[in-house]
Amino acid sequence: MYKVLLADDEPLITKGLEALIDWEDYGFEIMHISEDGEDALDYIQENPIDLLVTDIIMPKRTGLRLFEEAKKIRPQIKCIVLSGYEEFEYVKQGMILGIENYLVKPVDEDELLKTVQTVSEKLSAIREEVEETAFHTLKDNTLWRLLNGEINKNEWEQRLSLYGMSSLRPFYNVSTLEFSNVGNQELNVELRKNIESHFSAHCLLSPDQELLIILDGTDPAELYQINQQLAEYLRTNCPEIGTFYLSMGDPVASMEQIGESYFQAREYSLYQICLEPNTVISSQVHVDRQTLLKNQQTYKADLVKRILDSGEEVEDGIELFFQTLTKDTKFLAPAVARKYTIDLIVYIYHSIQDVKHYNHTAAIEKLVYATDLQQIKHILTDYCQELVSAIDHQQDSRSPIVQNVLDYMHAHYNEELSLKTLSQRFHINPIYLGQLFQKEIGVVFSEYINHFRLEKAKELLKTTHLRAGEIGKKVGYSDTAYFYKQFKKHVGATPTEWRNI
Repeated sequence: MYKVLLADDEPLITKGLEALIDWEDYGFEIMHISEDGEDALDYIQENPIDLLVTDIIMPKRTGLRLFEEAKKIRPQIKCIVLSGYEEFEYVKQGMILGIENYLVKPVDEDELLKTVQTVSEKLSAIREEVEETAFHTLKDNTLWRLLNGEINKNEWEQRLSLYGMSSLRPFYNVSTLEFSNVGNQELNVELRKNIESHFSAHCLLSPDQELLIILDGTDPAELYQINQQLAEYLRTNCPEIGTFYLSMGDPVASMEQIGESYFQAREYSLYQICLEPNTVISSQVHVDRQTLLKNQQTYKADLVKRILDSGEEVEDGIELFFQTLTKDTKFLAPAVARKYTIDLIVYIYHSIQDVKHYNHTAAIEKLVYATDLQQIKHILTDYCQELVSAIDHQQDSRSPIVQNVLDYMHAHYNEELSLKTLSQRFHINPIYLGQLFQKEIGVVFSEYINHFRLEKAKELLKTTHLRAGEIGKKVGYSDTAYFYKQFKKHVGATPTEWRNI
């Protein structure tokens, strides 16, 4: 039952309103009667009211002022205003506030009845919308936890059955839909409804504003076909979403494996930077991954060089980096730009590890919450400028001998290097050099050069076709077995495993 409050300083009027129509027949229940605006507002503050029927002129607070204040407390409240005469100015004010009707006393029964029926329909629509939103929120939460492996099998099976989802289909896949006209809530809701009504699909919106689509089919071939049909449907029937990419995770044979399909869809979405939009990105689309990584590596290395050269033209380097991300596409999803930028910051951090007193994790945390390309670019620019300042400050305070040793190591890391060989080259006691290096850089010499060589090895594994043993020798490991052992220990995977990630 919808709850009603009657407010009029004439008890005869409120008694007449109570008796004029059978409120309960239309789903309403009169909860309270007030004789002034102050008492009515106090009651609304403490109790849920759906419909306010109020006189326009009352002691302590006018009817329109009462409604205005009541809406601040309960935004969905509806209002019918009563008056002893028809005054245009009051009608105008009421329309601005959003009243349902302005009824002149004595109140006509038919007019009141029609107004109450209209209010009932509006309140029903609001209630259905709230219930639908709550349903989708619970469903989305369950699906999000399932995709990220945060819910056990018994729980998700029970919950999915409540949402009408079958966990017994032969195959499933997760596809991510990223489109340019994001941020429009009504568009998201309508798009979700359209996809779910035309396909055997369940959708949810990720924190990155990607529409995640769970599809099912009888075999992998059918799922590839369904994704192509979905892309065609979006091109033909949904121009309002703008440019889009549909990234298809590989089909899996059970709902338990669906997180793997989601992970693959996110990985495939990174290929947006080299593919035409309004299409499906999947394992069946050929992408020259080695060339892609090599190009990225070139621009990463260029930006590091600009930073080390006292920050000369760093902003130009950042601009070039983003131009490589967008040169082959009209649209780049923020989530994709964010992933490439985080990779860049991690690369910079490992390439310039001898710089203390700057925090790369703070920049990454900011990127996680960035929602558009400009924010991402701004965060990267701030990070690089802070890093340049940190380098300038550190170089000013760093001893010339340590700086010379670092410069030599960075240029000759593929040769045999030790404190002994370096001390002979720079005419300094090896024990003193080791102590000075650790004091100024923050790590012992052997740890620093080992880490530097492994980072160079990781670059070559991603950007060349050289065998792992050859790469080990190129970065300064004469013993291949030792290179494998160090790589596994510090990276957590063998060189071959890491190359294939």
